[in-house]
Amino acid sequence: MAHKDTIVVQLRNPTGKGEPTPVLRVFDDVKMLKLKRAFLEDTIRQVAEIESADLKIAVAPPSRASWAKDAVAHLAARFSDKKAYTGLANRTEIITQSTEPLQKRTADNLRHCLEGGYQRTVLVGGFTPTLDPQRVQDALNHLRKHPLILGPTIEGGCYLIGLRANCPEAIGLVTVGTDVAYMESTAALREAALPWQEIDLSYDVGHQEDLEYVVREINHCRYTGDEETGRCTEQLLAEFIKQSPPTR
Repeated sequence: MAHKDTIVVQLRNPTGKGEPTPVLRVFDDVKMLKLKRAFLEDTIRQVAEIESADLKIAVAPPSRASWAKDAVAHLAARFSDKKAYTGLANRTEIITQSTEPLQKRTADNLRHCLEGGYQRTVLVGGFTPTLDPQRVQDALNHLRKHPLILGPTIEGGCYLIGLRANCPEAIGLVTVGTDVAYMESTAALREAALPWQEIDLSYDVGHQEDLEYVVREINHCRYTGDEETGRCTEQLLAEFIKQSPPTR
């Protein structure tokens, strides 16, 4: 443990493995797998900007550990002049899990961080390729005053959970990655009489509308001069569309 803070990027289960039936079917299965890998790498790129935190990448099943390893290696090569990325492998742990329900995987990952001695943990979904690093940093900062942070999505899910070490009782009550994660998490927290603090709405790609939102976010980044956010996702989508238009 190099730092007191850690960020967990939690990749969803494969289709049909404890995950709701996906509605994001814009491309065929082969292209969707490539796109999910691009989402993951772009998400890791965003949170890696926070050098003051260790990084955990939680994948299921274990065979998808290569997604995380390849992403870390690619980022180190891509940003060879930036310390945050050249040293990324040294502060990254890849957690392999079986394809159990997302709520259990989330609980196991949060518990792993608390048992590892981290004072503040922020867990985000692995399909958030334009997530602003400052929002993650803000969540870590909020944890100095609040024991539990939730980041809701427009659909009613959660894209972020922030947990302080002195609030272990919230483990098992909160999750990310489904359209009902926020509703289920807050209902369980109310029943347990545990308070939480919310941060700004965002997304965790699961619907075609989310993908359209990501494209708008990437376009806005380019307009403001940011050429790196969502770069893998942007390049892959451009390649797919050039090959053939998306199906409806």
